[in-house]
Amino acid sequence: MIGKSLTLRTGIAALLWITLALGTGGWVILNVYSASAARQFDQRLEAHLDLLTAALAASPSSPNARMANPKFDRIFSGLYWQAVSQKGGVYRSRSLWDSELVFEITNSDEIHIDASGPDGQSLRLLARNLEGTQNGPWTLAVAADRSELEEDYRAFQRTLLISSAILGLALLGAAILMLRAALSPLNKLRRAVSDRHSNGSGHIEGAFPSEIEPLVTDLNTLLERNERLREKGRVQAANLAHALKTPAAILRNELTKAARGDQLNVALAQEAVENVSAAADRHLSLVTAGPDDRLPGARSDVVSTAAEVIRALTRLFADKQFTLDAPTELKISLARSEQLEVLGNLVENAGKWSQASVGVKISETPEGITITVDDDGPGVAPEDRVRILQQGVRLDESGAGSGLGLTIVSDIVERHKGKLELEASPRGGLGVRLWFPS
Repeated sequence: MIGKSLTLRTGIAALLWITLALGTGGWVILNVYSASAARQFDQRLEAHLDLLTAALAASPSSPNARMANPKFDRIFSGLYWQAVSQKGGVYRSRSLWDSELVFEITNSDEIHIDASGPDGQSLRLLARNLEGTQNGPWTLAVAADRSELEEDYRAFQRTLLISSAILGLALLGAAILMLRAALSPLNKLRRAVSDRHSNGSGHIEGAFPSEIEPLVTDLNTLLERNERLREKGRVQAANLAHALKTPAAILRNELTKAARGDQLNVALAQEAVENVSAAADRHLSLVTAGPDDRLPGARSDVVSTAAEVIRALTRLFADKQFTLDAPTELKISLARSEQLEVLGNLVENAGKWSQASVGVKISETPEGITITVDDDGPGVAPEDRVRILQQGVRLDESGAGSGLGLTIVSDIVERHKGKLELEASPRGGLGVRLWFPS
């Protein structure tokens, strides 16, 4: 759960870093305070020692008069002074009562040490040697109970701990708020994706931060690509169904004749089966390899393909006449399966709508190859000629059909950088003119 939740992981990381930062900072502050408090404690002791030095210099026989701090007069108060003359004189504060401060100065004129005091107290002691005074030389000492210093340290430590905890909670709350603010664009993006999923189409809309905008752009690109692939799949499925329609109709026609006892044209039926297999293979290759994966420079005879289509449709439309005007052989850079789709769709449509005749003409010029299919049917009005090239559009909704035939032809022509034109036929119906570059 922790590994999957960005909020939880970031919150734990923030908590750890805040704890580490506050702990380190608190340790540094506590050490600085401890050193400062100890220094100030020593400075107060030094002030008392200076006062004792001045008192002995002014009145060696009675320094008590100048040591006026009340704590010096209260027994075991925690603040003490002592003056010892090497000639035998000893003076001490009343607070020491009958005790004395025990220490030793060896090679220094002044020392700061920790010492034991009366009533088991732990003292901080400052001592110095004093020369050139009456009854001297003297060894002076001032000491104070460390418990006050330690209590101040503990009080500061508690205050610092409470303050750090409050600050840590405040920083963690701020980090969580910042994290929520930082993640809000992602939540907005998630809602936008959910809305897009509910709608089934469209882009991810909305204003996003500059850091999220590239992700939104990539998602929209991916969605568009998926939509294109899905649409392509539908078109490929429809194209395959349409490509199988003509050979299926031929097979059905031959089987119907055989069922009536007529002669079965085995060659024509076998040819229709081969066309079914070729169409299936071609559309499978389009799905797996893409429409442009064909051998460069590959060419096949379009005249023989046209003759094959006409021969099959002559039996399908036995009451109509089909003619082919073409040279003996003419190779074109369309795969045979593509030629079958182009000519099969055009000639079958012409046979369906013609009154009595359909003409197919194939010719070559230095610029390219032209294929024309004419019929003597009702034709198509000029304003409808653009519409019928659109996918699924049919001018006559009463009969069977998918409206995909001309769309398939248009796709193949466009893929090979050719041209497709619809015009009035000299026979009176519709003329479809295709041009492919040499």
